[in-house]
Order: sequence, then C-alpha cells, then structure tokens
Amino acid sequence: MIIAQGCAREAHVDKDFLDTNNIVLWVKGSAVHTYDPLTWQLSCNRSKYEFRVSNDTMSEYYVLTCDKMPLEMDQEVIGNLTWTTTSSTASAKNLTFKVVKTDSNGNIWLWNGKEKIGVSVRSVR
Repeated sequence: MIIAQGCAREAHVDKDFLDTNNIVLWVKGSAVHTYDPLTWQLSCNRSKYEFRVSNDTMSEYYVLTCDKMPLEMDQEVIGNLTWTTTSSTASAKNLTFKVVKTDSNGNIWLWNGKEKIGVSVRSVR
C-alpha cells in the first residue's frame, strides 16, 4: 500500500503547470522560463527530437532532447533537459516524461513527477 501511494504521488501533475496555456519550463512548483512570442524563439528539430526555447539573446533558455518524438497523450519519453538559472546552467539527464496535455497548435506538455519538472514545447511542423 505504501508503494502504491508513493507511485501515485510521483505521478501527480502540478495543477498550475497543467492549467497554463504558455510554453514554459516548470521546476518544483514555479515557472523558471516562460516563452514570450515578442522576445523569445521556438525551434524543433524533429529528426533529433530536440526542442529549444530561448530569448532573443540566448541569456535565458531551455533545451529538451528526447529519445523519441512526443506525440500523444500518456506517451512516455526519456529526455535530457538543460536550462539557464539566475547564475549558471542546470541539467537533468534520463528523465522519464509523460505527455499530460496537447493542443491544436502543436504544443505539448510533458511532466516528470519524480523531479517535479514540467516542460512545454511546440512541435513545429
């Protein structure tokens, strides 16, 4: 029973992350980076399963590289994530993300419950 509760806790998606309609990097309860279409850029390399979200000067960014293209709800992918912090860069490798939300614009929300990291990206066609 304790194991089942632990698994359920890991799978819990942060409601605020799930409710956002923005392209965002979410770490442990708050937005670290939020895409602004006026001053930020999006890129997607579909052959490398890589997503980049950055401001125009590249002083703030996050990059997610997956083992396969996240396409549908509940799909799991393994990803490596790198992002800027206020003083340096951070990274997390071999995270299991689950697709928890998609929309008609090609936006994809991925969640890792263990580290409480949410990443939303756009699959540019």
